[in-house]
Amino acid sequence: MKILGILGSPDPKGGSAQLLLTALKAAEKEGVLTEIVRLYDKEIKPCIGCIRNEEPLCKYPCIFEDFGKELLTKIYNSDGLIIATPIYWFGPSGPVKLLIDRMTCLENMISFGEPSYMEGKVVGVIAVGADAGAVFTGAYLLTALNSMGAIIPPWALAYSFKSKKAIFDKKAVMDAFNIGLLTAKTIKFLKGEKQELRYIQNEKLCEEIKEEIIKTLELYKEDTYYERKPLRRSSI
Repeated sequence: MKILGILGSPDPKGGSAQLLLTALKAAEKEGVLTEIVRLYDKEIKPCIGCIRNEEPLCKYPCIFEDFGKELLTKIYNSDGLIIATPIYWFGPSGPVKLLIDRMTCLENMISFGEPSYMEGKVVGVIAVGADAGAVFTGAYLLTALNSMGAIIPPWALAYSFKSKKAIFDKKAVMDAFNIGLLTAKTIKFLKGEKQELRYIQNEKLCEEIKEEIIKTLELYKEDTYYERKPLRRSSI
């Protein structure tokens, strides 16, 4: 069993990365293998709309020979995905949207008499930013992935407005922890293992994971970060 962590942030040490690592470490506690990929590392070409109703053309593994194709193969070979993205104007970052569009080739296998290759994969989403739009971002991603056939477990969305200080956001850390835990447990449940799919309040383990991530990413102490005050558009 394997969960692929997808980082849609240009900052490998930022809040999105911090909470994604929290989720993946929680999944590892369930004995699930994890891997993290960073979308800003290489080029993902934009989808050019090969999909047609009249004549199906769009199919896995996509026509482009690029980083996007590598990612599609990793997604295909995974049992679950956890996507972490900064909040860019009420939505995910550009590379995340590019990847979602390219994932059409996985879903469109239904046009060739096969199930969607996203069917049955378990997904969770993390959104981080010092601005409004977290719920919009999470709702878009979960809706798109579920429309491709993916399964959404309980408590599948975590978000924080603390930007680069997300690892110090206790509620967000606990939520990210549960995303990893429940993504892993749902995968096990689908494979026939009996599981309790409920939110777990484990402050001790979350604190241990937090300290491990701070050390791994070589983060500064909490009070050394600049924090932009979250902006609510409705208050303008």
